[in-house]
Amino acid sequence: MAHPTPAPPPRRSPARVLFGAVAVVLARSRFLVLVCGLLGLIAVWPFARAYWGKLTRPDPAAGSISSDTEYWCPMCPGVVSAWPAKCPVCFMGLVRRQKADMTPLPDGALARVQLSPYRVQLAGLRTAPVEYRRLEYEAVVAGRLEADPKGSAAAPGFLLVGDVFDRDAALVSPGQEGAVACDACPGESFVGRVLEVVPGPSTRVRVRVDDPRGDLRPGAYAAATFRTPAAALPAFRRLEQERWRDALALTVAPSRTAGVLLDAAARQAAARAGLTLCVPEPAVIDTGTRRVVYVETMPGTFDATEVVVGRRCGDFYPVRAGVEPGQRVATAGAVLLDAETRLNPALAATYFGAGAKAPTPPVPSAPASPDAEDARLAARQKVCPVTKEPLDSMGGPVKLVVDGRVVFICCKGCEKAVRAKPAEYLRDLPQ
Repeated sequence: MAHPTPAPPPRRSPARVLFGAVAVVLARSRFLVLVCGLLGLIAVWPFARAYWGKLTRPDPAAGSISSDTEYWCPMCPGVVSAWPAKCPVCFMGLVRRQKADMTPLPDGALARVQLSPYRVQLAGLRTAPVEYRRLEYEAVVAGRLEADPKGSAAAPGFLLVGDVFDRDAALVSPGQEGAVACDACPGESFVGRVLEVVPGPSTRVRVRVDDPRGDLRPGAYAAATFRTPAAALPAFRRLEQERWRDALALTVAPSRTAGVLLDAAARQAAARAGLTLCVPEPAVIDTGTRRVVYVETMPGTFDATEVVVGRRCGDFYPVRAGVEPGQRVATAGAVLLDAETRLNPALAATYFGAGAKAPTPPVPSAPASPDAEDARLAARQKVCPVTKEPLDSMGGPVKLVVDGRVVFICCKGCEKAVRAKPAEYLRDLPQ
């Protein structure tokens, strides 16, 4: 019996064959396609991001941003931007202000300097606290030993008579004891007691030196050192009494009474314990007319504050007014902060946020104020064609006529460049 001939398989169309081949290739190379796609996305991402930022960025012509306004951070006055943004230090939203406006300073601050962490490290700035310490002044009485006519075998002793400086006259008083060193007995110390202080053109002090072991000899050179705490001086006591009196007189508001009286009581207790409020010697900048310290109000921000200090005692100055306990002042690098505000006060007034309470308007460099038509043209031009800065940034605008066209520049220094290449600088200005 003959077998039937099988039917030929259905013929596939070329399109189906091509689709199947492509499907096989994609199935085998899907990981390669995925990797290539990711690499392509990474390559075009910067361009896509820049294009998206261009589409979503506010239009300067809309009026929200102009050449006479800027954005600054109230917490970090040194952060200034021409666009709305967030502060890179504290992440607060920047506040809009006029460029002519200056940052108001707190009461008592003469100037403000704000530095980035990099500049703080570069300048080697270091701070130290304003704190209470036991400061002692030294008064030295030097001279030759003389035999004490009132001495006896039971209480042998000598007399030391010498002069002290006028500034040290208040540091010695009758009955005060001190240490006496003698060249004839190196390494040994004797007890000296002030017998008499004779005021005059040169204050003379008579000191009795006890010699229980009989080591001293008449005519030997000796020096007596007397230490007096700064808190025990009459001027310091009088200052603390006046401060206590003022604290009681100013506590009118009941809400502030407890805090003011507690602070005054703490000062009185420290004075009775012989402690004095002081600042390190490198922190005080003597300008000739005043003494200034730079108080760190926040990280990287320093306020120049005038202080009233007493006579230096070792490595510290006793403070009479200007700073409070717990504040930190710049020690290493304080001279650099002072030089920053002195050498470039304009920069400190804008970038660093320092300014006077009542700033005076700058004197324009133009000989005369422009008329209404010139003011309209200057407002339309806005920026200098040479520096690309606002026309009033250098005291302008300054009016020029170049090739029959009225042009404004920020200062007279730009005139030479505009006249040398007028086509290059005037092509981008509004007609």
